[in-house]
Amino acid sequence: MRVAVTGGSGFLGRSVVSALVAKGFDVLVIDNDWRGNSKLLDKKTTFIDCDIRDQEKFIKATRGVNSIVHLAFINGTRHFYESPDLVIDVGIRGMLSVNEAVKQNKIEELILFSTSEVYQQPVTIPTSEDVCLTIPDILNPRYSYGGAKITCELITIHLTSNFLKSWKIIRPHNIYGPRMGNDHVIPELFNKVKENMNVLDIQGDGSQTRSFCNILDFESAISLILDSQETNQIYHVGVRDEVKIRKLAEMIMEVCDKKLRIRETKPRQGETQRRCPDITKIENLGFEQKITLKEGLSEYFRSI
Repeated sequence: MRVAVTGGSGFLGRSVVSALVAKGFDVLVIDNDWRGNSKLLDKKTTFIDCDIRDQEKFIKATRGVNSIVHLAFINGTRHFYESPDLVIDVGIRGMLSVNEAVKQNKIEELILFSTSEVYQQPVTIPTSEDVCLTIPDILNPRYSYGGAKITCELITIHLTSNFLKSWKIIRPHNIYGPRMGNDHVIPELFNKVKENMNVLDIQGDGSQTRSFCNILDFESAISLILDSQETNQIYHVGVRDEVKIRKLAEMIMEVCDKKLRIRETKPRQGETQRRCPDITKIENLGFEQKITLKEGLSEYFRSI
């Protein structure tokens, strides 16, 4: 069985590719290395340099493919605020390229990687897959990402599914680990701690919460979802441990053996106050968290 992974040279993409290779799939990685690094890919894979928006080239590249795993997107909070046009362009036109390839090449399965950003103000914590998807402020560029991902979920379920045998949607929640790039809270805090001798700036008062899932636990969850015979399903992937950002900053200082004064700064407009997934569905598939946040942060520190 041949599987095409868009965005497969990125941080999450490489982990997904590893899970697929471990199961013996013939894996085709389609990416342009905008944020990824194809040199880190498993040597058993085939790499094609392609912008997901180049529909003609993408359709040609996916001929003979049985399944598409779609991750290609512009990620990183900074980009949401600074380049919402690019986020939307890559997100929507990329999804339409996938839709057309599925249709023309008679591809049987689509696995779409969405995001926890599709819900910004969850009414329940932990949050299950049937939560209401929302854009709180259409004028805020931050929601270019979440809004585009909601659109991709809609396209998958109500358009592309017309040509598929099965689909799955996966919403990762704050995955972290070595070589993840610098546009996320954990690497940002590590860089600040390393570079500063006195003060560590955090967004707001640090009372915001997130649940951080190590990349190895993420890969374990993905492997279980790939094995599952359930079709047309949405899965939250993450862990149940909810931690305040201020506490995270303190843990990172401890790992780095430094003590800085935490300084509160004005938060970005549109920050989500709390986020923690209900992972009952993947637990029912056999998922168990193996790596604690403290262990994962120590591993990350050794990698930088």
